[in-house]
Amino acid sequence: MKKQSNNSPINTLIFSSSANESEQLASHLKNQGLPIRHQVVANSEQLKAAIDDKQWQQAIFIDELDNLPIQQALTLLKTQKQSVPAILLSSNYSEEQRFDAIAKGVKDCIPSSAKDLLTLLIKREQLLVNAEVKVAESTKMVSETSKRNQLLLESSKDAIAYIHDGMHIYTNPTYLDRFGYEEDDIIVMTIMDLIDSDDTDKIKSLLKDQAKSGEEVKQVLKGKNANGEIFEAEFIVSSAIYDDEHCVQLVVREVSDQTELLKKLKEVSEIDQVTGIFNRPAFMSRLKTITEKSRDTKTNTVLYLVEIDKFSKYRSEYGIAACDDLLKDIADWMKSHISNSSVVARISDSSFGVILSEKGLTPSELPKKLLAEIGSHLFEVSEQTLHISFSIGGVTCHDNDLDPDKLVLHATAVSHKVQDAGGNGFELFNPSIDSLLTEEEKVLYDEFVQARDEGHMTLFYQPMMSLQGSPDQQYICYFRYKMQDGKWGLGKNIFPIFEKVGIDADIDKITFTHSLKMLAKEKAEGKQTKLFLTLHPNTLLREDASRWVRQSIAKAGIDSNSLILTLKSHFAATYLKKAIELRDIFNKDGIRFCLSGVQADELELIQSIRPNYVAFDGQMIEVLKQQGTDKIVPLIQAAHSVEAKAIITNLEEASSLAQIWPLGVDFVTGNYISKPMSKLNYDFADNDF
Repeated sequence: MKKQSNNSPINTLIFSSSANESEQLASHLKNQGLPIRHQVVANSEQLKAAIDDKQWQQAIFIDELDNLPIQQALTLLKTQKQSVPAILLSSNYSEEQRFDAIAKGVKDCIPSSAKDLLTLLIKREQLLVNAEVKVAESTKMVSETSKRNQLLLESSKDAIAYIHDGMHIYTNPTYLDRFGYEEDDIIVMTIMDLIDSDDTDKIKSLLKDQAKSGEEVKQVLKGKNANGEIFEAEFIVSSAIYDDEHCVQLVVREVSDQTELLKKLKEVSEIDQVTGIFNRPAFMSRLKTITEKSRDTKTNTVLYLVEIDKFSKYRSEYGIAACDDLLKDIADWMKSHISNSSVVARISDSSFGVILSEKGLTPSELPKKLLAEIGSHLFEVSEQTLHISFSIGGVTCHDNDLDPDKLVLHATAVSHKVQDAGGNGFELFNPSIDSLLTEEEKVLYDEFVQARDEGHMTLFYQPMMSLQGSPDQQYICYFRYKMQDGKWGLGKNIFPIFEKVGIDADIDKITFTHSLKMLAKEKAEGKQTKLFLTLHPNTLLREDASRWVRQSIAKAGIDSNSLILTLKSHFAATYLKKAIELRDIFNKDGIRFCLSGVQADELELIQSIRPNYVAFDGQMIEVLKQQGTDKIVPLIQAAHSVEAKAIITNLEEASSLAQIWPLGVDFVTGNYISKPMSKLNYDFADNDF
């Protein structure tokens, strides 16, 4: 069972007949810092499909649907393996309605307008959901540990007994053999009956010492078996709980070599108790050894992640115990269909890992065989017949310089991709660009790569003018490269492509480094120039993002207030917590923070992030022309309410400037002021403002 971390998405079902109202609610919750991943449900069919698809952590009812009563919805939600707390937002709220809703099983009922209260309730309920997950994990861990301990006891070479008030309450087979008694006989005997008379005082002293210290104690004593024979052994006494009863554990260990016992203990610790095959730690250990060897010997080695399709549905329908039997049957089936030289393990609730290492291995051969043969095999679950299918992800180990954890991560990602596409298939992880981009995207990326390889990358600077008499000389910095037509520009939607490939942070680094050099040069010439630089997701998510920015500024020797770091609003909404955290750190260091691309429906985002600057989306000029000032004035007011400067972008003509001027906008930028320039040489004094 997966543990939900504080930053994990909260899978949320919103029950409503209005998609627009649902989206507004989800947007509000995200802006409040809740990592909501939502789906709108309007009828029972959609709910059943959603339940089959994934585990949900939260349900929100926007009033009660006519065709899906709350009680019916809650009954269906109970089929999930963990509880799904539900909250009702009522447009006709009353205490009587709240009482009735809670009586039906809803966690709470509040007025539709109380959205901030809803945020607090969700946080409260998610604490309970997380606690439930932890309890389930702990219960499972205790159960598996108990099974393992019982197995260890039964198979131990050591003679082990649990003793309460001097009487035996459990003895393992080795203990019975060592003393030569039947279980029915020894259970009524005291420990003193099994000690030679010369050492009875010693065993009493040993038990007293253990009771007093609570620590493990041991001593070599003389034992006595059923035939009266005396033998010497090490008696080890420690505190224990057996069958919920406080007692002492007695281990009677032959004074001999323990190598065989340790070997057996290691073997048992590597076995998954449900399936009888290797568990995840044992698998990861062997994966590390095999991959290192395969890279040295150039042997073809492939890691496969075999995910059972629809397993969560089976568990909901048949229960955990029946599905444990199913897992055992599938594990046995897999072992019989895979060569003995391979390694097979259970590595999660519903997935198996396979390591295959052979000369001349074809990666697709085994998955094709498994997929073809599993489809014709019938499994029995709770006296019902099932056809099982797999989603298999593979990754070659010998030609990937990755550690075992990353190999498993890639194989898992590919298997989930296959499963999301409908399952019953196989795909091999391909780290090349071809696997990441569409043909159209690859054409754009290849154009950029050619420009990069030829060194045709540069920065352009577009001046920003003050409408409020500010003396600041500010520019927006743009990254550009030479296109195939010879012009400097950017391919359409190139930055999302950079994000897919994972180089958007590299582009930010290039922009950052060269911009700081320009600012250092400006400072040396006595100019107080400020630059707006854009950050992208992979820079934002760097653990050392703030330290890297701080060190770069210090190295360049510039003033921190000459830099305004910019984040697009849709990234800020996605990574709201991180954006707020970085804003606080940057502001503390004297670096200003700008929220850019802000649209008319993002008032709450401005209030959540409280940036130093708010740059509106370029389309706001068109909105202004077509709809007047009604959409833009609230944004300007929201910016000023958090003491942020308001910026209008894409200003192309004087008529638009005439409309903007009375609205209290602080800065404007666009081709009407100046087109982007290759140098910071705009004459701010020579203008008509």
